[in-house]
Amino acid sequence: MSNNWINYWSGNNIWSSSSIWKKNSKILSLNLNKIVKIKNKSILDIGCGTGELIDNFIPEAKKIYGVDISSNYIKTCKLKFKNQKKVVIKLFKSNFKKLNKLNQKFDIIVCNSVIQYFSYESQIIELVKIVKKVSKKGSIFLISDIMDINDKKNYLKLLYYSIIRGYLFLLLKQYLILLINPKYRRLEKKYKLLRIDSKKVAKKLSRLSNKLEILEDPLTINVNRKHILLKF
Repeated sequence: MSNNWINYWSGNNIWSSSSIWKKNSKILSLNLNKIVKIKNKSILDIGCGTGELIDNFIPEAKKIYGVDISSNYIKTCKLKFKNQKKVVIKLFKSNFKKLNKLNQKFDIIVCNSVIQYFSYESQIIELVKIVKKVSKKGSIFLISDIMDINDKKNYLKLLYYSIIRGYLFLLLKQYLILLINPKYRRLEKKYKLLRIDSKKVAKKLSRLSNKLEILEDPLTINVNRKHILLKF
């Protein structure tokens, strides 16, 4: 991840108290629980942000580790979960290259809406290699919200799911916030988000896992994005 994005996420930004992000985390946790039961499982949330996804894991998970590159988000999470003994929060710089220092192995690892801020495709492969080292046998790793270079935005699909899942007004509110506070859009335009060919990347990643699937179901509010599910 470039320093430009690290600096952005380390300070106050429009996503820190975003209502749509809370809704997104709820949707993702529900869909993840359909893929693999999280009850009594140890979970690692890579890029935990303000801990919205962790909130949804707490009732059933056995142990949850949240890691992020943002010192601001880590501070927020440590305060938020200070009375939750099953939650551990850690700061990790350099694209999470030292996750093995957690001295833990996990049943479920999630990296949601993070890799688009990486600088190179090769960093995704490195991340999977690192995650494999902290994974139990039979564990799963979900890389969600992947921006695929071959995909086009389907606004009708976005409208449909925003209505049936009940976040249309939250989505419109966030668009308004983006217009009023254009810093994110300026960074997005200047430094670009990483778009990949999911099939080509998946072929490389398949060598590192026992099983790999590309999921096209809308697991999050970003209904036009893909997801890669690996089993170790």
